[in-house]
Amino acid sequence: MEKFREMIRRLPPGLEFAIVIISAFGQFIVASILSIGTARTAAYTNEALASLLVGEALQFAVIAWFLRVRGWSLDKVGLKVTLRGTGLGLGLAVASYAVFILAKLAGQHLLAVDMASAAAVYPKAAKDLDLQLVFVASAVNGVYEELFVAGYIITALTPVRGPWTAINVSTGIRLLYHLYQGPIGILAIVPLGILYGWVYVRTRQLWPLVVAHIAIDAVGLAMATG
Repeated sequence: MEKFREMIRRLPPGLEFAIVIISAFGQFIVASILSIGTARTAAYTNEALASLLVGEALQFAVIAWFLRVRGWSLDKVGLKVTLRGTGLGLGLAVASYAVFILAKLAGQHLLAVDMASAAAVYPKAAKDLDLQLVFVASAVNGVYEELFVAGYIITALTPVRGPWTAINVSTGIRLLYHLYQGPIGILAIVPLGILYGWVYVRTRQLWPLVVAHIAIDAVGLAMATG
C-alpha cells in the first residue's frame, strides 16, 4: 500500500489535475452534453437526488483520499466554517438570485432567446420531493461542487496561470456540467462562475461559496414542491 501511495505522490501536477477533474466531473459533463435539448418533466426526483447523494459521497471519499496523499488539506483550499463566512454566503446567495434574474432578462431582451423553448428544456422538480432528502442532497452537492470546481481548481491553477485564468477554467468546467439546464442555465452559470471565483480569490474562503450553493439548491427545490 505504501508503494502505491508513493507512486501517487510522484505524479506530476498536470496528471493530478486531470485525474481530479475527470473523477469529479467527467461523468456529469458527459451526461450533461448528451442531455442537451431534451425536455424533461421531472429531472429532480427523490430517486435522482438519492442517487446523486450516494454517488457524490463515494466519489468525494476516493478523490479526497487521493488529494490527501498528494499533500492537500481543507486548510489549503480555505474550507473553514465561520459565522462571518456563513453571513457572506447568504449574501452571495441573494446576489446569485439577482444574477439569475438579470441573466434571464438579458437573454430575453438583448439576445432574443426564446424563453418558452428554453423553459421547456430547463430541468423540473417532482412535486413529491422529500424535504429532508432535499436538504441533505443540497448540502452534499454544495460541498462537493465548490470544493472541487472552485477550491481545488483555482488553488491549483492560480500559482502557475494566474487568478483570472484559474477563475475562467473553473467557470468553464462549471458550465460544462450544467449544459443540461439549457439556455436559461447557461446564461446564469457563466456570470455566477465568475462571481464565485472572484469572491473566492479575494477572500480565500470557500465556506461562503458552499453556503450560497446549498441555499440556492435547497430553496429552489423546496419551492418547486409547493
